Amino acid sequence: MTSQIASELKPRLSPTAGIFGPGDEEFTGLISRWREYHAPTVAAVVQVATEGDIQEAVRYANQNGIPFFARSGGHGGTEAMALAQDALQIDFRKMNYVNVAEDGQTAKIGGGANVKEVVDALTEAGKRTVTGICESVGISAVVLGGGHGWLQGQYGLGADQIVSARLILPNGEAVTVSEDSHPDLFWAIRGAGHNFGLVAEWTFRLYDLNPRASKWSYEIFVYSGDKLEALFNLHNEMQKSQPAHAIHWCYIIRPAFLNLDHPVIWYGIVYDGPEDEARLYAKPLHDIEAMSIQAGVATTHELAALTFQDVDGPGCAYGLTSLRYPIGLKTFDVPAVRKLYDFIDKSFQETPELAGSFFVLEGYSTQAVKAVDEKSTAFPHRSDEILVTSYVQYKPDPRIDPLAEKYGKTLRQILLDASDDPEHLRAYVNYAHGDEDLREVYGWEDWRLQKLRELKAKWDPENKMRYYVPIV
Repeated sequence: MTSQIASELKPRLSPTAGIFGPGDEEFTGLISRWREYHAPTVAAVVQVATEGDIQEAVRYANQNGIPFFARSGGHGGTEAMALAQDALQIDFRKMNYVNVAEDGQTAKIGGGANVKEVVDALTEAGKRTVTGICESVGISAVVLGGGHGWLQGQYGLGADQIVSARLILPNGEAVTVSEDSHPDLFWAIRGAGHNFGLVAEWTFRLYDLNPRASKWSYEIFVYSGDKLEALFNLHNEMQKSQPAHAIHWCYIIRPAFLNLDHPVIWYGIVYDGPEDEARLYAKPLHDIEAMSIQAGVATTHELAALTFQDVDGPGCAYGLTSLRYPIGLKTFDVPAVRKLYDFIDKSFQETPELAGSFFVLEGYSTQAVKAVDEKSTAFPHRSDEILVTSYVQYKPDPRIDPLAEKYGKTLRQILLDASDDPEHLRAYVNYAHGDEDLREVYGWEDWRLQKLRELKAKWDPENKMRYYVPIV
């Protein structure tokens, strides 16, 4: 099958494009993923280099009845990915350019660029924009689902930075989408975009680097479990007046190198401003006795490493079975967080294979996110203050799989039962496990899912794009 694809498709591609199959040395590296569990199977990889290559790959797949999906960072972890069998992987990683406009207001970003590549290129140009946190994630994947990031309190979500996009539709046609060109499709790709096409190029809105501070300021506290109530009660108070340039980032984790019997609470303040301001903001946390405190300033790359989200960090590590169970919250119910911590502790004792898992609580600022009309994009969760996710990670082992799924679902349920609206889970699509109700992912308002389905029928009537939390 691979040789047939190569002989028939290769002549239709640009000179720098490539086709790789299981017999090629590069193949294993090209299909390796953050989550191998319930992964797609790949008949061939088409490494595209131009917009035309993407079009030809999509058209060829359609002509021959071959399923296809896009690959930029390789972090897609939803269950539906496993439905793509003997598929064509359209690999975007050669399209990783970042070209800043002469006026510095926007940048053209290739659909295959990852977060680190975008951040590095923009920093060199004295610019920045809202990206995801994990450095090896593809920027397209982040934005298609909404795009949380360090700077969202000041500028909005990643999706709010999009001026336009060059989109390859499921039939192979290329269109420009923006507020003025196919605005209905532009609405859809900012929050539910995995269902509507493949992005060849983005035009992003840019901002100048912070003139008040050349680096991020941070302070990291490590607390023992008995400090949980004091810490999360304080978090709830600080959240009420959290400035747009401050982020609260927290893990419940049992680091192997510390050789501890129980999980610790790793709690960081990330601050886009001068170090003295950051220290003043974090001062209340010093009233709770910590096991250790680390403070300093960092570049965005160094910040990714400090928060375990760099290319080599556990948040981005390949080769493990990795499951996620997200939930959006307004505030923390502290007794529920205690129940959650105790369940994590008990589970690590009973199933040591799960002890490499971690629980992340992302307390971004939300001012600029909420300032955007909630009806203006497909992203449905603008009112949430906190994004919480269990990262269930372990060495591949079928014996552990059912225990891991039960563990992740239980953690989410504990928080949902004590939330502001226990009947309506809100799950971030980029972290979704894939077993969620579509309303939980795409919004509980009836009009949202109805509009998405109408647009799906218009732009992808044969449901070619169905491998990432599919609408139909």
